[in-house]
Amino acid sequence: MTRIAPQPGERIDRSGAVRFTFDGRPVQGLPGDTIASALFASGVRVFSRSFKYHRPRGLLTGDGQDPNSLVDVDGYPGVRAAGEPVRDGMTVTHLNAWPSLRFDVMRVTDVLGPLLPPGFYYKTFIRPRRLWPLYEMVLRRAAGLGRLPEHQADRQWRTEYRRRHCDVLVVGGGIAGLSAALRAAELGADVVLADEDVEPGGLQLVEGGHERVRDLAARARAAGVEILERAPVLGSFDGLYPVWQGDTLHQVRAARAITATGAIEQPLVFADNDLPGVMLAGGARRLGALYGLGVGETAVVATTGDRGLDAALALHDQGVRVAAVADLRPDADGPLVARLEAAGIELLRGTTVVRARGRGHVRAAVLARVDDRGRATDGEREIPCDLLALSGGVAPASSLLLQAGGRARWDQVRGRFQLGDLPAGVHAAGAV
Repeated sequence: MTRIAPQPGERIDRSGAVRFTFDGRPVQGLPGDTIASALFASGVRVFSRSFKYHRPRGLLTGDGQDPNSLVDVDGYPGVRAAGEPVRDGMTVTHLNAWPSLRFDVMRVTDVLGPLLPPGFYYKTFIRPRRLWPLYEMVLRRAAGLGRLPEHQADRQWRTEYRRRHCDVLVVGGGIAGLSAALRAAELGADVVLADEDVEPGGLQLVEGGHERVRDLAARARAAGVEILERAPVLGSFDGLYPVWQGDTLHQVRAARAITATGAIEQPLVFADNDLPGVMLAGGARRLGALYGLGVGETAVVATTGDRGLDAALALHDQGVRVAAVADLRPDADGPLVARLEAAGIELLRGTTVVRARGRGHVRAAVLARVDDRGRATDGEREIPCDLLALSGGVAPASSLLLQAGGRARWDQVRGRFQLGDLPAGVHAAGAV
């Protein structure tokens, strides 16, 4: 087990137990765990294989916002293991690997990668035509991510539909969304808040503000806000917002919509950055704060801003030894830098990661200084680690606003797209 000491805002109940199977093997988790956190606690580090070259993939974001943790649950593929709570008796199996995750015969495609360029099969398997049925059978077995149940006509599960009209729909249950929903309700509006997590709170649940946002959520409910949990909004269609929650599709017609979907932490690009053990800094921090997981013994953090410094300090407080922090900024300074120095964590300014080393799991990070043009210079340094945490800045989660008719423009100062004009009745709040 890789559980650490109890964390102030963790979701798990350490006094209970939830039992399920993964690839036929019994696994025991805790109430409040996701499938991914329970598997990680039991020692699983490889959760999937990449689609084409079948390279091993581990947890990246810790919240299901990446394709690395897709599994089959009770015969239904495509379930995000890092966002699906565990329950007794569930049957979980891996996808896209045969005969097992550890030994996947299709990994040969990675070895033969130079001979298999994109779209090679369109030219390779076109002749002789009489063998196409054989080619098709092999290609179809190799393609796809899981199989649908064969007897869907006999399924017990059915979709329920609910129509809901409201004055304000708030999308996103972080501190910005909760604050907006509470204020609108206090002004007399009929408010619905939809959040895709198991509870509202967003980043504050991970970054130490759990008491504040949980109190805010309680106040919002008391003010009459209908909070839909585990309920992602699927799109924006001229004031109609489909919200998927379990077996129910809420068809929400809102006079006004406030999007508070936050921002998405970005990875860094370097050789072998897909090795298990390479995670987003926020994902590593999330697994420790919410699920009490020690995601590594020794970590290297590579960042482009203060967000990574803050994550390094949080990992240090969770008991992870942070060997070094590589900050791309040559002039990094401020209170977080002072705290790193006080904690005895080495800060390498003007440095970034250029390669991850390891077979099956990261075992070292190769760092190098960069020049004014962002190019790596001579003098690489290899630091042993079993966790490489990345923070390459953030991008606003603006897809819903853009679908609703919003415009984005490039902000040269911030180095990212920023929201511009929004259509009437559509608003944005918080990091987005």
